Amino acid sequence: MIKLYDSRLSGNSWKVRLLLRHLGVPFQRKTLNLAEGSHKTPDFTARNRFQRIPVVELEDGCHLTESAAILLYFAEGTSLIPSDPVERAKVTAWLFYEQADLMRFLAFPRFYAMTGQSEAKADVIAHYREVGEAALAPLERAFGEHGWLHGDMPSVADFGLYPYIRLSAEGGYDLAQWPAICGWLTRFEALSGYEPLVPGV
Repeated sequence: MIKLYDSRLSGNSWKVRLLLRHLGVPFQRKTLNLAEGSHKTPDFTARNRFQRIPVVELEDGCHLTESAAILLYFAEGTSLIPSDPVERAKVTAWLFYEQADLMRFLAFPRFYAMTGQSEAKADVIAHYREVGEAALAPLERAFGEHGWLHGDMPSVADFGLYPYIRLSAEGGYDLAQWPAICGWLTRFEALSGYEPLVPGV
């Protein structure tokens, strides 16, 4: 069985769990305590030179790193990623967009709130929210045209973008101003295998 190294509240790790659950891929979860530096030990560094989660250890001992790369690996050969090169590029473009233009601006205000730094980082948070809200605008337009990021069916891109958008309210974002995005969140949460970030809470 494959192993997933993650942490309890990581959005990037949640992406991978959501995809594996949806595809029915069994895995063993190994939850690390990042506050204790578990990801910086020599043992973990041997698994991921970047010293961050998530990491997937395959049954043959190989390791996959970086959430978008892991998603693409498991989506291969499924309906979640097109076989046509042009359509595939359109789907993967959203994964690049999320990492480059969206994730940090949604994730860091949440991180500062979780660690009690909201007041000290107020100016930084305000800047991040301004950039983040501008980055949400193309998604609102996309969901106004189709139900999913790539037409009328979910793709790997939806799994890549869902977690940090869903969690953005924890960093002060008001998702109510994005009705098309809110509709997509509801549709995503109705997919098979869906589970909240912290199941049972």
